[in-house]
Amino acid sequence: MRTKFYLNTLFFLCIAAFVSPLQAQFEGHISMNVYSDNDNGKTSVNQLNMYVTADRIFLKGEDEMNFGDSFNSGGMLIRNDKKDFVVLMENNDALQVTKSEVEGLFKMFLSWGSESSNSNNEEMNFEYTDRERSINGYKTYELVISGNENDTKMSVWLTPNIDINWGMLAEPWKNLPAEANRAVNQSRDAVFTGKNFPMLIEVTGDKGTETVMEVTDINKSSVAKAMVQIPAGMNMISVTELMFKMMSGN
Repeated sequence: MRTKFYLNTLFFLCIAAFVSPLQAQFEGHISMNVYSDNDNGKTSVNQLNMYVTADRIFLKGEDEMNFGDSFNSGGMLIRNDKKDFVVLMENNDALQVTKSEVEGLFKMFLSWGSESSNSNNEEMNFEYTDRERSINGYKTYELVISGNENDTKMSVWLTPNIDINWGMLAEPWKNLPAEANRAVNQSRDAVFTGKNFPMLIEVTGDKGTETVMEVTDINKSSVAKAMVQIPAGMNMISVTELMFKMMSGN
């Protein structure tokens, strides 16, 4: 039931959450569980940790983050003070990339995937309900996201009381695939102009209601500087060097 359509929606919904400039800047640590179905049909759980300072954000999961079929990552550091992203990779490599370089990669991947699906172009509907609930001490409101072609729906429980400075991520992104671009724009327009943050995401379908993501802990406190620094011993590489490694099979 956690279909590709709704996982894509979740991914870009979270990105859209990250791009919203909220009202009072948060610094601290947020933990969340992300649930997915594995190849055996069982539910797997990955804990995602977010460390936030005034000008940097570090995202790290218990499991490696997979960037399609391209590479795996041990975490991503967003350095707003340096206007770049650092993706921790295998073999002690760290990819340093600017926003414009990321947009160039989107464009290149789109050209490679020219057969990319126009088959998954279902429009999504966004509708607030009058339901409320308390999650980890935060008052949340329900937003329901649904498609026109099936009965599955996603409930996103939002709080207006977590404020993060997302810096570069607050800017528009060029060259996103059409489906992703539509999801980001709809999420931003429907949700994040209201300065909300997702605390819980559930999918309801023919198997009942399943949790896709839930925030498990929020700790408002100073984050150690070392948590938002590149680990010692990492080899910084550029996008060009990464592409060479990928083409050579290294």
